[in-house]
Amino acid sequence: MSDAPPVPGSAPGTEGRHLLSADLEAARSFMGLSRGWWSGSTASKAWFWTLALASMILVNVGVNVLMNGWHGWFFNALERKDGAAASMAMAAFPLIVVAAAAVGVMILKTRETLQVHWRQWLSAKLIDLWVDRRRFQRLGPSGLEPANPEYRIADDVRWATEPLVDFAIGLLSAIITVVTFVGILWSIGGSLTLGEGERAVTIPAYLVLAAILYGIAVSTLMLLVGRRLPQHYARRNESEAKFRFGLMRLRDSADAIAIGNGQFSERKAIGQTYETLAKRWLAVIGERAKLTWITNGNGALVPVVPLLLAAPKYLSGDMSLGSVVQVAAAFVQVQIAFNWILENFMRIAEWLASARRVNDLAESIDALEAMTPDMRASPKTLAGAAGVLVVHDLVLKDRDGRKLAGPISFELRQGQSLHLGSLGPEAASAVLRALADQWSWGSGVVARDPQARIGAAAQRMRWAETQLGELLAATNPDRIQDAEQVRAVLLRVGLGDLSQRLDETANWDQILSEGERQRLAFARLHLAAPEIVLIDDALHALDETDAAALFADLRASLPAAMLVTAGGSAVLETSASQTLDTGKAPARRPARGSAYRGAKSGTL
Repeated sequence: MSDAPPVPGSAPGTEGRHLLSADLEAARSFMGLSRGWWSGSTASKAWFWTLALASMILVNVGVNVLMNGWHGWFFNALERKDGAAASMAMAAFPLIVVAAAAVGVMILKTRETLQVHWRQWLSAKLIDLWVDRRRFQRLGPSGLEPANPEYRIADDVRWATEPLVDFAIGLLSAIITVVTFVGILWSIGGSLTLGEGERAVTIPAYLVLAAILYGIAVSTLMLLVGRRLPQHYARRNESEAKFRFGLMRLRDSADAIAIGNGQFSERKAIGQTYETLAKRWLAVIGERAKLTWITNGNGALVPVVPLLLAAPKYLSGDMSLGSVVQVAAAFVQVQIAFNWILENFMRIAEWLASARRVNDLAESIDALEAMTPDMRASPKTLAGAAGVLVVHDLVLKDRDGRKLAGPISFELRQGQSLHLGSLGPEAASAVLRALADQWSWGSGVVARDPQARIGAAAQRMRWAETQLGELLAATNPDRIQDAEQVRAVLLRVGLGDLSQRLDETANWDQILSEGERQRLAFARLHLAAPEIVLIDDALHALDETDAAALFADLRASLPAAMLVTAGGSAVLETSASQTLDTGKAPARRPARGSAYRGAKSGTL
């Protein structure tokens, strides 16, 4: 989504045309992204609720026509002073009210059910796209990630689906209402003759023409005045997301910020973010204020205009009081329908802004998958032989192109382990991430069995708030048989007190100490039984004795696994069968013939 200003010197009206074209493209892209709900496995549910809603809208228009007819019946009875007819009309009125209320309830139920199911489907689709193949991790380094993708999934999907259902309801209702009530205006209003004799001018269906011209004039004025509003809404939503992200970062990084006494700079940054947000909110308010001139003026005019138009025929005796009330009500209904865009322009602007943000996330994911390995300029992960991990000429850089490590070459086979030796913490972490195909800057090759499971334990593990049993079982569900196996592993790593809390849902990142989190990470490795194990200084919170026992037990549990470790722990260094120093290879160089089975890209 672009916030670029208009091109200087562009022809008058060019900017407006560009905005309209961009709006239409955003709407088409969003519908292309979300229409699968009506054509995939959810098609039967989608069409059921869609058709149910459309049926209720038709019934609702019928009730409105019935109410319009009742006005003519009742007021004509009053004009004739016909007590019997007026009494019958009053007796029928409660039935019409009950029917209108029942239809309103059914529209509410069908509309909101449709909105919930559609949002659920689209959110699940975006989450799957974002999470699958670790795109949530790969998007950032690729430079393609739009700001705050989590906000786009959580909030923008809601703002892009819920109003669209309301718009569809409004548009369908507007079309049916215009057709129906224009017929009432035509049949009751008839024509209007101005002047007398040869100078007399007859305007056929004058109330119909007046309703259409009035609606076109007001709608056109609204579009002209409010054409910039979608752009302002988009900028405001972007700032809202950035402000929320800053607050979340403050909470999630509370320990690090507090220890480094960084709260003052964080507060300043958040204040600057909100200042930008406030400016963009004020811009939205300014645009909405312009539109309010039109909406308020139109609200005052609409009820009066049909009365003024019908007054000459009523005074001449060509129209009864009941007919005047009927045509006035019909005129208002036509304007409500005709000015559907007028009444919903601000919501349409908000919807377009949210639709663009959802589109941006989906398009970024598509662009990520369209990148070729050469375009990524990153280490390549190729398919290698089973039971062998080969690294050849691996050079790693940071985002700015600064060299972190390399060239590095080594080969590991089943049961062997490598410690990254004198590599610094940043470089060692980068190497471990490259082995898992999670590093995006540098060159070289990592060759491994694409089917090999990779398990990792890092200094700071992050887990979603979930049941402890699910957290542990998620590592390798096919291998874990029952809760007793999980309890045995927890006891094995020194977390026996957690064995009775497997069904408890909690934020384990906050409940457990750093040492307990590291023990839990080792429990997950026991249960996962990966062929490749990556350990990034994951024992530093434990004393040397406990660390040695925990690592030795893991090695005994996974005798065939290939281990790559990093960190200053003596336990990790002395337990490794090979040690890699900065810029140097281990004693045994890789045999190039065993490195590759082909040039296919491997994925996790």
